[in-house]
Amino acid sequence: MNTGRRTFLKGAAAAATCSASLVGFPAIVKRRNANELLSHACVGTANMAGADMNGISAHRDVHITALCDVDAAYLEKAHKHFPDARIYRNALEMFAAEGNRIDSVNVSTPDHTHARYILEALSRGLNVYGQKPICHDLGECRQIEQLAAAKQAVTQMGTQIAAWECDRQTAAFLKKGVIGAVKHVWIFSNRGGQTTADHTWPLKADPIPETLDWKTWLGDRPYRDYVAKVYHPFKWRHWRDFGTSWLGDLGLHLLSPVWLGMDLDTTGPLNVTAEVPEEPEEIRRQYWPRMSHLTWEMPGVKASGGKSFPIEWCDGNLVDEKVKAATPANYYIPANLGPLFAQTPIGKQPLQGRVVEGEDGWLLSVHYNQSPAVVMKKGGKAPALPGVGPAPSHWHEWVDCCLQGGTPTSSFRWATRLTEMVLTGNAAMLKPGQKLAWNAAAGQFA
Repeated sequence: MNTGRRTFLKGAAAAATCSASLVGFPAIVKRRNANELLSHACVGTANMAGADMNGISAHRDVHITALCDVDAAYLEKAHKHFPDARIYRNALEMFAAEGNRIDSVNVSTPDHTHARYILEALSRGLNVYGQKPICHDLGECRQIEQLAAAKQAVTQMGTQIAAWECDRQTAAFLKKGVIGAVKHVWIFSNRGGQTTADHTWPLKADPIPETLDWKTWLGDRPYRDYVAKVYHPFKWRHWRDFGTSWLGDLGLHLLSPVWLGMDLDTTGPLNVTAEVPEEPEEIRRQYWPRMSHLTWEMPGVKASGGKSFPIEWCDGNLVDEKVKAATPANYYIPANLGPLFAQTPIGKQPLQGRVVEGEDGWLLSVHYNQSPAVVMKKGGKAPALPGVGPAPSHWHEWVDCCLQGGTPTSSFRWATRLTEMVLTGNAAMLKPGQKLAWNAAAGQFA
């Protein structure tokens, strides 16, 4: 391979976006584009995939070389913005046709196809930006982790909010240990609506749109009839065959700064237990639960003073008043924690966020760009917000690392383990009330 590299991208300022934790980790060493740009392919071009495409392409040293989408209508719109890109309807065909003409790819498709395309890209030596969750099934996490390491790929999981000031301040507070040894973590998302199963089964088939390659969209899942406004776009998330539940979406966002701040790295849970509402058998077989309450027991780490500690996920619905009125309290953040928000500039308890209890205080954090806050026990003075500088672009951090070397914030090296933990929670939802022991060393249930 050609080992020539372009001059360091505008020096130290750009280089600072990449972690130096893996000294000597190679920059990308192959260049396809005559102008020495990162030659990039997009798998998915609309909705979240569109955000990824636009975020990556906004980097001045990126050339969008290939576009792929199972929906021709989406592909046509994207091609208007990148008219010199080659276009494809099938990602595996794109990888085969492009050969060594591309350097990197983002995989921004429904969850059930993530691993298939990510593994294919990694096997071809490409750098990968993979939307969260990195995979749909538990066994895929270690495959991706190991192949990414073997190929020395530059990887980033698409938890783009990890780059925002709010999440980085949350992680910084935890790294500084301002609340003392961590005793308990709650993450919660009570906005509701996105994962509620609102269809009766069986569904009536609709004609497949001429623009949609339905079989490729299904991937390796069992064939089912197309139904309008039920699977594509986005509604796939609450189907067990295709999505990974609300936990697989918001849970990864909410856990990310805790994982980084506590240096959990490749830690895994000791066990997990789930509570979910009663549902008819056919609904349970098809859909993820409408809401859930999960508890993982985590092993002792430095940030917890060496003691094991629980992480709880609370997923109720505070938006739909009828659902809220019928929802047991244990699907929400515990009532005694809610008033803590009123003691901070955050004010009202948010619909989505985190509460981390330490021996000396509580860290309260909101999902999205609002500064976290600390409430000290015994009336202590809350510390000042940590300085983390302007929020970088999660996409550009990855591109810079592809060009210069280094490790992005949400590298697959550890993000696969965070994904794995979330997927153990999904497995527990299928066996509610049972404590499932997890062997993190082996990557399987004990």
